[in-house]
Amino acid sequence: MKQRSSIAIMWNLGIARLCLLLVCGIAPDNLAAQPAPAPSHGAQELNQLGIGHLQNKEYQAAIDSFRKALEIQPDYVEAMDNLGRALAAEGKDKAAVGEFKKAIKLAPDDARLQSALGRTLFHERKFEESAEAYRKAIAIHENFPEAYNGLGAAVLSLGKTNEAVAAFQKAAALDPKNADALNNLGSALVGEQRGSEAIPYLQSALNLKPDASDIQENYAQALQQAGRTDEAIAISQKIVAQRPDDAIGWATLGHFLYANKQYDEAETSFQKSLALKADQPETESALGAAFLAQGKGKDTIQAFEKSLALKPDDPNTLYNLGTAYQDQKEYEKAVASYQKALKIKPNFYQALAGLAASELTANKLDSAIASYKKLIAIQPDDAGFRFNLGTALFNKGNYKAAAESYREAIRLKPDLAHAHYNLGMSLLRLNDDQGARAAFEQAKKLDPSLNPPAIASK
Repeated sequence: MKQRSSIAIMWNLGIARLCLLLVCGIAPDNLAAQPAPAPSHGAQELNQLGIGHLQNKEYQAAIDSFRKALEIQPDYVEAMDNLGRALAAEGKDKAAVGEFKKAIKLAPDDARLQSALGRTLFHERKFEESAEAYRKAIAIHENFPEAYNGLGAAVLSLGKTNEAVAAFQKAAALDPKNADALNNLGSALVGEQRGSEAIPYLQSALNLKPDASDIQENYAQALQQAGRTDEAIAISQKIVAQRPDDAIGWATLGHFLYANKQYDEAETSFQKSLALKADQPETESALGAAFLAQGKGKDTIQAFEKSLALKPDDPNTLYNLGTAYQDQKEYEKAVASYQKALKIKPNFYQALAGLAASELTANKLDSAIASYKKLIAIQPDDAGFRFNLGTALFNKGNYKAAAESYREAIRLKPDLAHAHYNLGMSLLRLNDDQGARAAFEQAKKLDPSLNPPAIASK
């Protein structure tokens, strides 16, 4: 009996989407009132002109107007705030951060300035600094839902899921009609594979924004995690029908179809996604999984190799490629792929199991013995590993150690007929005819198709 590595394919879906509204147009009634001296008439007019440009998404014109206002009155905090927002909207985040920090020096107790700074730092992927800015905004104004929502996004990006969930929950509690906070809360829970918990929040978000595709996608993922895959597929199919050029949408649908064992349809979805956006290593790997499930060996290997060309140090894809080579009986290549995966991720148990099985089949006996001993140290109660170690030892000519390993396999799984048979073969080599007969008799009882060799009477 040969124990091969599992053909379960591993990838991270990782495409839940947040609704953060980190850049938005600013209406006059959303601007924070500042304690600074009243602006001059000329500066005020330029500021109002800039607000109009900002509302119309004429960002460069808005930037020019706000800067002219600040030339007239350098301590005009409202114009500084608006200039920062216009720069952020134009994608000039570093300059925007500078304006917000200048404004905060003049108005340190303005929660909206701190929140705006947090948004922009988030865009710069400075998540620690972003979270700190949001915390300062909350310290100034403890009932500020936008700041809690932003804080949740920042700490979620730092991997602090529990803190993110608490922040999103606070934002939603302060503003129950905040669809973005509800969606973000659901998205955070989906990211933790807690789809059942996410469903009610995402349903509430959809009640508020029924046509929001990002919320629909997160809801579909939550349904799939909750075992409601057919519903997830239906929602995802609706999304791609509405947005046929959405590469992520097609990839998401492919994952749901794969989970539902609709492998040919999953293949089609992944291919559509890759036709829209070629540089997706995870989707290439998922396509390889769909090929493998259908027995398309050459296509499987090609897809995994394309994925690795884009992301060469992905241990999961290296494992998958090893599995594909093993499935095609290309054991030397399988060994090399598993070894690469283990070099990147030394505690990758599944890759070690695949490596051991491939080494045994390729007759790399010393390596196989070492690999199975490592596996047994991790999983001492796995009868299959004990059996395969015995096989490697037997083929190596170490019949005494092989017999001990087969006995351990039998102790763990007494009905393992082949272990009894191979124990008999080992005992024959050790000239223990009586023990061999007993082992062969037990093997025959468990599996009548096993015919032991003749043993001469003494």
